[in-house]
Amino acid sequence: MRSFLKKYWHGIFIFVLITIIFNSPCLSQDDRLKEIILGPGDAIHLSVYDGAYAPVEGKFISVFHDKIFIINGFGQIDLFTLGEIKIAGLTTEEIRALLTEKLKPYAKEPMIIARPLIRVTLRGEFGQPGMYRFGLDTSFWDMIQQAGGLVGGLDGLSALEDMFIMRKEEIIYKDFVEAIHSGTSIYELGVESGDEIVVPRVNRPTFRSMMRYFQFGMSLIILYLTLLNQS
Repeated sequence: MRSFLKKYWHGIFIFVLITIIFNSPCLSQDDRLKEIILGPGDAIHLSVYDGAYAPVEGKFISVFHDKIFIINGFGQIDLFTLGEIKIAGLTTEEIRALLTEKLKPYAKEPMIIARPLIRVTLRGEFGQPGMYRFGLDTSFWDMIQQAGGLVGGLDGLSALEDMFIMRKEEIIYKDFVEAIHSGTSIYELGVESGDEIVVPRVNRPTFRSMMRYFQFGMSLIILYLTLLNQS
C-alpha cells in the first residue's frame, strides 16, 4: 500500500484537489448581487407578484409592482400606506424578506424581486453627463448608451482608453475597451455606489483630422510648386 501511494501520489493529489474545487460552494452572480448592501441615495426596484402572477390593476399590492423606491437620507424608503421602512445597511435578500413579511396580509402568496440600483456619476465627454442610478446587471455598453454615448462617438476607442473610475479621490483604470466589446456588467467591472466614471477631454488627433492636415499640407506644396514653375 505504501509503495502504491509513493508511486501514484501525484495523481492522487491532483484528483483530491479537483474534487475539492468542484465540490466547494461557489456563488453565482445572482447570489452575489443579493449580498449587495444599499445606502442613502441608492434605490431599489421592486417587482411584486401574488403567487406567480403580477397583481391586477387596483389591487393593493399593485402600487408596489415595477416601481423604484429611493432610499432617503435616513436610510428609509416610503411605501405609501405601509409607512417608511429602513433598508439601508441591509442586503438585497434581507430587503426582499422584510418586504415580503410586510405584504403578507395583502396577498395570498407574496413574492418580491428586489433589484438594487446604485449611484454613479458620469463626468466629462459623455453625451449627457450627470448623476444616474444603474442596476448592477446593466452592461457597460448600455450605461454609455443611457448617458447619450461618448462625444465624437467611438472612433478609435480613444475615449475608452482615457476613461477611469474615481473613487474617494483614488483613480482606478479598467479595460473599458474589452468591457464594451464583451458586454461586461458594471458589477463585473467593479463599479460601486458613489463612483464617478470620468472621460477626460483629450485633444488627440483622429484619422479624419490627420487627413485634413495632410490634404492642407499637400495643397500648400502644390501651390508652392506652381508658383515656382511660373517664376
